[in-house]
Amino acid sequence: MAGPIIRNYKGGSIIYFEKDKAEDIYVLRNGRVILTFPAVDTGQEVKEDVRIGEFFGVKSALGKYPREETAQVIGSATVLVFKPNEFEQFVAEKTHLILKMMKVFSSQLRQVHKKLKEILGQSDTRNPAFELMNVAEVFYKNNNLPHAVYAFEKYLQHNPGTAYTGRATELLELARRGSPYPLNMPPLVYEGGSRVTQETLQNIMKPAVEKSAITQGVDNSITSLYNRAHTLVNVGKHNEAVVIYKDLLNRTDFKFDSEKKLVENSLFQLGICFLKQNELDNANSSFSTYIKKHPSGESIKESLFHLAEIAELQGDRQRARMLYGKVALLPPEKDSISQKSRLKAKEMST
Repeated sequence: MAGPIIRNYKGGSIIYFEKDKAEDIYVLRNGRVILTFPAVDTGQEVKEDVRIGEFFGVKSALGKYPREETAQVIGSATVLVFKPNEFEQFVAEKTHLILKMMKVFSSQLRQVHKKLKEILGQSDTRNPAFELMNVAEVFYKNNNLPHAVYAFEKYLQHNPGTAYTGRATELLELARRGSPYPLNMPPLVYEGGSRVTQETLQNIMKPAVEKSAITQGVDNSITSLYNRAHTLVNVGKHNEAVVIYKDLLNRTDFKFDSEKKLVENSLFQLGICFLKQNELDNANSSFSTYIKKHPSGESIKESLFHLAEIAELQGDRQRARMLYGKVALLPPEKDSISQKSRLKAKEMST
């Protein structure tokens, strides 16, 4: 087994954002890391400290779904980084670690399930198929597409040919395509006669929403808009994501430092969208502006790397070699970006 690598992070660095797709698993070696995520019942921001020696990012990495929280470094920190296969080998003969993680995950699932039942006003006698369908629609209405898709799939897997099969199939296909929750969808009605209104569903996991043409009825907060744009990028809708990122760059109504960082990082993400659409000049401008405006930003290294890629695509080998060389020297020097940059710089020197 190759084993984990060590990464050092400066204060304020973002290890990963909520909704990011990645497979790394982390262990906090020293320093402080805060996990930030929305509360299930209110949508308000919740923060949790990672303790020294604790794993984080495990569920999303092993489950192959987007991150459920944002991991940010406070002060500075050193972490061990495992790939899933390395992590599995590491814990394979450590039964106490496996049991500990199972207890933690089981407890978390019970707490979420209990909270959802309390919010929905459901007793233990309520139809479990209705509960699962209702939760899936809550996720969808709040633009949490990966969780919505997972819940609809589980509903159809365990409840084929039941009352909500047609509805679940229709919503699953829409969610997979990244489409917003259909406004003309009739309210979900409980088989026993209880009625869950659209207003109740919209307020289950977030505070009052501010509707706009961009979000099409979705929460217009900075975090929600950023996550929406991120989802659009993941499904290839770069033009729509560009509109949202440009809108975010004009926002000044920060309530938290994390929101300010999302606005700042929207400029970097805008460059990513342009790059994916092969709009090299626009991408070059976005990454260059990000570096000038946010010289200490967490996406500086990635911005320089993409500028090097653009220079290479445009045939400017001298500039590309210079930029790749610079990226290779930026910490952490053993990550995949540095390794690739060193190979590129060497390749262009021959």
